Amino acid sequence: MATPYCNFSEKALELWVTETLEAFAADPASIPAEGEASLADRGGKGSVPGLRLRLRLRKEEGRFSLEAPWLAFYLVRKIGGKMRNRRIGDRATYTVEMAREKALAEARDLAKGIDRIEERRKEEGARKALSLTYREALEEHIRLSDLAPATLAKYRNSLTTTFRAYADRPLVDLTPEVCRALHKARSEASPARADQDFRVLRLTWNTARELVLSPEGEPLLPPNPVPLALNKRRAAGRSKAAWNNVPRRQSIIPEARLPDWFAALEAIRQESATTGVARRICDLLEALTLTGLRRNELAKLEWSAVDFGMGALKIPAALGKNRRPLIRPITRHLEALLKRRQAERHLFPDSPLIWPGRFADHRPINDPRDVLAMVAEKTGLTVLAHDLRRVYASAAVLCDVPQLAIKRLLNHLTNAEEVTEGYQVLSLDALRAYSQRIEDRILGLTDQSQAAGSDRLLAGLLEELGEDEKRKLIFDLAARRLERAA
Repeated sequence: MATPYCNFSEKALELWVTETLEAFAADPASIPAEGEASLADRGGKGSVPGLRLRLRLRKEEGRFSLEAPWLAFYLVRKIGGKMRNRRIGDRATYTVEMAREKALAEARDLAKGIDRIEERRKEEGARKALSLTYREALEEHIRLSDLAPATLAKYRNSLTTTFRAYADRPLVDLTPEVCRALHKARSEASPARADQDFRVLRLTWNTARELVLSPEGEPLLPPNPVPLALNKRRAAGRSKAAWNNVPRRQSIIPEARLPDWFAALEAIRQESATTGVARRICDLLEALTLTGLRRNELAKLEWSAVDFGMGALKIPAALGKNRRPLIRPITRHLEALLKRRQAERHLFPDSPLIWPGRFADHRPINDPRDVLAMVAEKTGLTVLAHDLRRVYASAAVLCDVPQLAIKRLLNHLTNAEEVTEGYQVLSLDALRAYSQRIEDRILGLTDQSQAAGSDRLLAGLLEELGEDEKRKLIFDLAARRLERAA
């Protein structure tokens, strides 16, 4: 419907408002769906093209009310092919002359490309960018990322350690100078954590810079301060990077000491003072050694993931560090270990976990450090649970297992851009053969080391037996030999 018009005057506007409300009262069906009506300033001396008086009805209990409508002047102009709608002011405070004067000024600015609303939007966007805190930016980065729970915990932990003083301050307060000082201070306590936390800041800043943009799509945040603070920059007079670059851990159980490792786990299991949870931790540590899986991938695994018929462990994506599901073959010794755990399942009838913890709510085993300390006391081997992953990977290399198969078994990401890898599909049977070869190597059952490895394992077990137990074992073995001879 065309907008009615007249040459604006105080009397003409009052008459239009009165007649419009009377028409709405006489015929409520004539009220526009949005409850608005407009009158354009046209046709007389001093009129301003595009100036309009807009009447908008209030809504009460779902119906439009004709009492005290909103009245305001607006400028509607097409500039650069785009309709611009700018509020001039309330009718209660603006006379016709005041509205025309301001509308002309606004029209001139729009014609020059000056858009005060867009400028205010830019200012508001810049203000938001400048007030965005590190905590807010980090949470947004986390929301957009698919991260494992342990990774999330590490990210958020940086807010209470490295960035404690800046967590709730504007992100832009983390200037290159501040970053250098914070990294140096954190490096004194933990060089590895300092590098890790600043890698998180670098990722978070990049995400925020992609999201916080001007209407033209330009970043409102300054360049990332982390590379400016820590990377090598000859132009700035620094020939050396400030990153600590802490080497990866290389701790591992030497192959010659693996019999001692397994013997110590068995000895702890057999000790009368050992608790049920400690025995389950021994089983878990043994399984970690024989699979190379990450601790959480195995410790939180439920019985529904075990398929003895298929001979496979089905590890869900939620447990994997890279958020990918994994199907691992069950090898011979691992199968015996899992069936030993299954035999005790009646002790935890309500728990779906293979390795339930010590509490009534059947949470998974969380911390194996006490058992690892007991192993260290017996063998002198100082081991972390993640070191067992290196034991497995090293054994795989010594067994001449192809690198691609090792990656699949360890649930490492392969190079998605490598065309050849895309054609190399390893079946479960192929992985089973490789896995069994690795398990045999770790247990000392390969052709080259079977005798020596078995002897070392047996000797270690015998050392833990008392004289009465040794005599009983000898009698049992002698009886079996006689049975075979007969």
